[in-house]
Amino acid sequence: MGNRRLSYVLLSISLTWLTAGPYFEPAAFAATITKSSKDLCVLALEGEIVPGDLSRLVDIAAREFSGVDGESSARDTICLNSPGGDVTEGVKLAEFFYKNGVGTVIDDGAECYSMCAIMFMMGIAQGPEVTFLNRKLHVNGTLGFHRPYLLSSTESLVSTKALAVAHDIALEDMSKIMVLANNLVPWSNSTMMRPDLIQEMLKHIGNDFFYIDTVEKAGRFEVELIGLPKHTAPAEERAYYACENSFHWQIGLMKDPADASKFKKPVTQDESVVKLLKTEGQARYFSVTSMDAGYSEAGCVIAVDGDSLQGCGYNGMYNVLLGQGTCTVEDFANRSWYIPPLASYRPGLRLEELGGTATEPKADPDKSVVGARVPATCTVFSREGVKEVERCAATITMNVVVDNQRTDRYEFVWPTGNKTVLARDGDLFSINGKPSIPYTEDGYTLCALNSETRNRFCFKL
Repeated sequence: MGNRRLSYVLLSISLTWLTAGPYFEPAAFAATITKSSKDLCVLALEGEIVPGDLSRLVDIAAREFSGVDGESSARDTICLNSPGGDVTEGVKLAEFFYKNGVGTVIDDGAECYSMCAIMFMMGIAQGPEVTFLNRKLHVNGTLGFHRPYLLSSTESLVSTKALAVAHDIALEDMSKIMVLANNLVPWSNSTMMRPDLIQEMLKHIGNDFFYIDTVEKAGRFEVELIGLPKHTAPAEERAYYACENSFHWQIGLMKDPADASKFKKPVTQDESVVKLLKTEGQARYFSVTSMDAGYSEAGCVIAVDGDSLQGCGYNGMYNVLLGQGTCTVEDFANRSWYIPPLASYRPGLRLEELGGTATEPKADPDKSVVGARVPATCTVFSREGVKEVERCAATITMNVVVDNQRTDRYEFVWPTGNKTVLARDGDLFSINGKPSIPYTEDGYTLCALNSETRNRFCFKL
């Protein structure tokens, strides 16, 4: 077969693994890997993953990464902004991150889909004394998982032999992804990608992504959120969520995540749930009774000291511990563990509620527009780079809600009478009825990539 690229590039049997995500500007040829201008990252990777990217990364990393600074490689970080791409090359990059202790970041406004998401999850800091997860997602960033899939680009028949070869290549790369996913998290019995994240990834296909778009998902799958606003909730509420999340994030995603607003009275006033035990300086110690308490013990002692959280407890329903298990104020110092600040938020809180965009592109104003006719400029870029520009007439319908989901339709009539139609139904985008990947580009109102022809269409109003 020779070329084993499984994403975006057609195999000789006209099969691909389509791994592009929506809302992303595609790269023309390869990802760009450069020295980052941001303090968060040493390097930046942007664009589609293609064969040869690992070699480019190794070259620039040898110049820019400092390696272990005596404790760990935590300073060696890379910002990711990519729709994914070649699975085989992406696996090599992910292996490089994990083995060499490269931290990963999805910064404000960046998007990371498909194979990029696997690479992100391999973010880690390595060192002789200290090793820890080092992967950060900004609340304004987007992280989406799905499974690659084989796509025929033509209606022609494919030989069973060629299909079998493609199938074997796909399984080999998926096997490598499973090996990466099952690497152990340092100082933990967890894995770099928890089994339920793998399950969710394999259930989603094409533009149907599994997004890390809530506090619960970030906590469960051990993704550190950055860009969080200052927490203004009362200490009692923060203690309650810290207890519940510390238990539940060890188990899985909850069908009904903890929500203090469902109580008959505010958690700050309900001593049957949260009770102040002690105040020591700025620290306040609370006893928290879990919603899982009943036939078995389930509760914590939580200390809230400014933005710092510590706790210990036991949940008999799931047989899981926080810290060293059941404790009191007297033995708290010896039995408690540090709790990440994220655990003090309501688990069902969506990232856009924290200031992020989570799964949506930058939104247009909410005002509905129906059948507006305006002049426009239409441009088509072929996959070979040929540019065609014409004045066109646009009919626009946008921000209309149908069946509880946003629906947009842009119809453009060219001078020849031909039409180009962009449509959005919820999270699904199409161009002339074909799957489409919308993105923004300087000088244009909106652009869309036809995922079948690879032509790009842009318009300017």
